[in-house]
Amino acid sequence: MHGMSAFPPPEAAPSPFAPQSGTVAPQTGVPDPRDGASAEAGDVSHEERLAAYQESILANFGGKRGLTEAGLPSVVFIIVYTATTNLNTSLWSAVAVAAVLTVVRLAQRDKLQHALSGLFGVVLCAAFAKYTGQAKNFYLPGVLLNLGEAVLFSVSAVARWPIVGVVIGPITGEMMTWREHPERLRVFTISTWLLAGMFALRVAIEIPLYLGNQLTALGAAKVVLGYPLYLAVVFVCWRIIKKAPLPAQAS
Repeated sequence: MHGMSAFPPPEAAPSPFAPQSGTVAPQTGVPDPRDGASAEAGDVSHEERLAAYQESILANFGGKRGLTEAGLPSVVFIIVYTATTNLNTSLWSAVAVAAVLTVVRLAQRDKLQHALSGLFGVVLCAAFAKYTGQAKNFYLPGVLLNLGEAVLFSVSAVARWPIVGVVIGPITGEMMTWREHPERLRVFTISTWLLAGMFALRVAIEIPLYLGNQLTALGAAKVVLGYPLYLAVVFVCWRIIKKAPLPAQAS
């Protein structure tokens, strides 16, 4: 659902920093990509490692399909409720879409993480709405989660343990070594602040709409402030992160 965590739990992913078969990686770190130095013959080039770095991160998020599965049920609820103003119809439509996506994953013997994330999210939201009898409470878990994440991301950045680095490190294999490199610490901190700002913006817009019972406007805000905003912020974060020197290759 929109408003769920910006990052999923890290999965086991091959490190883009390990040397290719048949090559011997250098003992020193990778040169700053901005100095224009070329890789020695037989070593993995900076461009290849950067591409592998990006791919390993994207794969952990399930790619475009994973992002769609996590957010589509919530969008279905918003569309159906706006069209019908019927709470039960909207809830069952959203749950049905999430269930179908999960069944498709099962049939393909594929990973269920992102489909189950969407299913769990929409069931939780549906339970809030059904229990209270108020359609606006479908959005309440997401609003509260955005508030918590805005605080968590901000605190982690101030404490110099930015969540972006904490999450990306295990995914790419660099673990927490980025904290020893000021440039990487800096870009992860900036990225964490950008995501904290995104969560804070969602809360600042959605809470007044929620309290004012403006469901149509709240639904529209959830769509606009959901994946469109998230993808835009992540794109900016990636542009910032990739300018920092890559971690040292595994020896």
